[in-house]
Amino acid sequence: MKKISKFGIMLGVTLLTMNLYAGTAEFTLDVKKEQGKKMVTFALNKMNKIDLSIYDAEGKLINFEKVDSQKNINRTYDLRALPEGTYFLEAESDMKISRYEISVVGETASLSANPISEIYKPTFVNKKGLIQLTFLNLDKSPVNIKVYDKANNEVYDSDVILDQDVKKVFDINKINDEEYTFVMTYKDKSYSKTFASN
Repeated sequence: MKKISKFGIMLGVTLLTMNLYAGTAEFTLDVKKEQGKKMVTFALNKMNKIDLSIYDAEGKLINFEKVDSQKNINRTYDLRALPEGTYFLEAESDMKISRYEISVVGETASLSANPISEIYKPTFVNKKGLIQLTFLNLDKSPVNIKVYDKANNEVYDSDVILDQDVKKVFDINKINDEEYTFVMTYKDKSYSKTFASN
C-alpha cells in the first residue's frame, strides 16, 4: 500500500487501443515471385522507418539493416554464403516486430509470405502527467508492468496481466521533481520509457 501511496493515484480507464495507435501505420511485407537462386526479394509497404535483421536457427544475428525511406521499401538479400538451413527475417517498427521464416535448400531460398510470429509493442503516452500505457496482447500471454522511481525503487507492480487489451493510466502529477521508469515485460522482452513529473 505504501508503494501505491508514494507513487500517487493509479487510474484504470477504458481506452480504445486503436485510438492510441492512430497515425501509426502498420507495415505489410509482400514476398516477390522471383525467389530462388539463394535470394529472397520482398517489399515493405506503409513504412518509413524499419529495422531488418536476419538470424540463424540458434538466434545468432547474421545481418542488420536500419531502413529510412519515404517510399515503399524493396529489398533483395543474397543468401549464397549461407549453408542450408532455416533462418529468420525480423522486421521491427515502432509498433510491432514481425518474424518470417527463410528456408535455404540446395541452390534455392524461400521466404514465408506470412509472419510466423508478430509481437505488438506497448505504447507509452504522456498527456499532461497522465502516463497511458497500452498494449495489444493478441495471444493473452502473461504481461507484467513495473514502475521505478529515480532511485530505482519499485513503486508499482501489476502482477501478471492476461488481458488481450492491456490499458493502464498512471498519474505522476502528485509528486514533484521525480522521474519514473515504466517497464513492461512480455515473452522475455522488456520495453521501458522514463517520464518526469511536472
